[in-house]
Amino acid sequence: MSAGPRDAVFTTLLFQPGRGVADLPLHLARLEVHAAALRLSPDMERAVDSMAEACRERTEEGLVRLAWSKDGWTCTTRDREMLPDVDAITAPAPRWAGRINGTKHGAWSWSEEMAAKGSAMGADAVLLVHEHRIVDERRATPLLLDDDGVVWAAPDDDGGVASITLSTLTGALAAAGLPVQRGHLNERRVARATAMVLVGTGLGVASVDTIDGVPFASPSPRLLNVCRAAYEAHMADPATWTEPGGAR
Repeated sequence: MSAGPRDAVFTTLLFQPGRGVADLPLHLARLEVHAAALRLSPDMERAVDSMAEACRERTEEGLVRLAWSKDGWTCTTRDREMLPDVDAITAPAPRWAGRINGTKHGAWSWSEEMAAKGSAMGADAVLLVHEHRIVDERRATPLLLDDDGVVWAAPDDDGGVASITLSTLTGALAAAGLPVQRGHLNERRVARATAMVLVGTGLGVASVDTIDGVPFASPSPRLLNVCRAAYEAHMADPATWTEPGGAR
């Protein structure tokens, strides 16, 4: 039997040997918010223990998927695939009942299906579209730079997952003169854009070169350069990292 959305809640963190996991407090806080929306009550005190056990033998950078269900905590690791630039396609966004939209829930097999669809078309990313606007990407958050120099991200009520990576970059983006605004990533706004960048735990920071085979008319590297510099600074900050075995 396939899992339902209210059967589990999860988050995916970045692990590096000798450093631990990145942004652990932010991930645990988001997981609690998502669990409440899914009517789940995970035992948060044991979450870090599960993660420490999964990471103990890992000697290379990778991704850690921390999940809670009625069977308790499970934690698995996998390799990380970072791409400096991607070709994207669009696909209909999965939609769920009410508050389930925007949560990392138990019925996540759709993401693998989207990955397979993208791979079959030679695409590295799949932009999720609902009511003629981009609401998310299957594993990252899209940022759009329009021709007026404004950075746009989809509003929370469009149904995308709130991005921890984006939350760590917003201060640096604003300081560089690129404050993030919330607004629909509709066809008109995309057509006017000079760049799209994806940010997320799995991808890091990646530039979108084409969408459904169409390149940006007058591409600008500014958003990408600022995001990459901010991301690298965040990753270099010792405060970003927590050793799972030492956190209680």
